[in-house]
Amino acid sequence: MTAEAVADHLALAEDFLTRSWENFEKGDLHQASEKGWGAAAHLAKALAARHGWEYESHDQFGSIMDNARQFYRQPNLRHYRNSANYLHQNYYKHPSLLRADSIGAEIADVTERLAVMRPFIE
Repeated sequence: MTAEAVADHLALAEDFLTRSWENFEKGDLHQASEKGWGAAAHLAKALAARHGWEYESHDQFGSIMDNARQFYRQPNLRHYRNSANYLHQNYYKHPSLLRADSIGAEIADVTERLAVMRPFIE
């Protein structure tokens, strides 16, 4: 893929991350979670675009993170994959089951991973 595709996905990841924190601050934990997942997914799409790895569906997210973990020698990407999936699963939960402290921690992990991985991808 092109450098333009990489840049587009990174920009989308940043935008989703900003909206995730905004929704978190408003107390909309469903949308905060889903936007956090969107940020993670677009980071994975940027990685895939950068390396020519196929990423056409949600089930490939883990493979992209495993590839990146090995390629960049970033063992924390295993935890990041779990954080992103946790956020995505929250969208389907009843509001009474959502925990703001856990969601905030997982969004923080997405924030950190994006900051760590961005220089590798650009």
